[in-house]
Amino acid sequence: MNRILLCGGIAAAVAVAACADVGTGPEVPAAIELPPFAFPTVVVGDTLRDSLGAVAPIKAIVRNSAGDIIADARPSYLYADYTRDSAFRVDTITGIVVARAKVIAGRLAARIGSSLQVLRTLSSTVRPDTAVSGSAPSALIVSLLPDTGRTRAEGNTTGGVSVQLRNLQETTPVGVDGWLVSFRLVKPTNPTNDTTKGVFLVDEQLRASMLDTTSSEGTASRRVRVRPASFPVPQGSARVTDTVIVEATARYRGQLVRGAPIRMLLQVVRPASQ
Repeated sequence: MNRILLCGGIAAAVAVAACADVGTGPEVPAAIELPPFAFPTVVVGDTLRDSLGAVAPIKAIVRNSAGDIIADARPSYLYADYTRDSAFRVDTITGIVVARAKVIAGRLAARIGSSLQVLRTLSSTVRPDTAVSGSAPSALIVSLLPDTGRTRAEGNTTGGVSVQLRNLQETTPVGVDGWLVSFRLVKPTNPTNDTTKGVFLVDEQLRASMLDTTSSEGTASRRVRVRPASFPVPQGSARVTDTVIVEATARYRGQLVRGAPIRMLLQVVRPASQ
């Protein structure tokens, strides 16, 4: 049998594909991948779920030396840091993950054969039971200069519009970290976050984004980017003030967290022009 060394990639210092010196038969595993998990964190005492609340087992992809997926491959799964702690329990066959304790980055592994293994990290957290508004940025006075370049883009972008996810059942209320929060523009409406519109949502690097993951304090935020040529709508040379409404939503097991969705109002001002 011919043999070949087939390699995969590395992401964020954690392997998401593994390789080995293997045979070249169509049913012989030559590489294994572990795609991103359905959600970045798991509630302690619960299973890994997707954003809609459905149980989401981890699932590896096994390929042969030609790069084709081996559909009937049967990798095994485990918690690779079991000698350090017992934060996760992983069903070896199904890949269903249960969080047993809070951990920032536990390594889950998928294996097939004696030489192929791949790792990816997952965190666990407390249950999000309450969503509250965070800080609101000051009114944005847009610059009427040509809206080009990083400096002018920054000047036509609000500070962070934030919310907090908390667990109030603990002895001391705590923030829920690692949880996805979705944001959308209600006014002016922009459901797809189209960057050609007059208003859209961005992250701290001014990249278009409608999702954020909560920090260790339970805070998530997005910024509002305004294109002054389109918003607020000019009314001759007069000063114009308009309102932007941003909605933030968080769910657990498919249900809205108490207090969500949260709507936040921002003032955007077009100064008078000569």
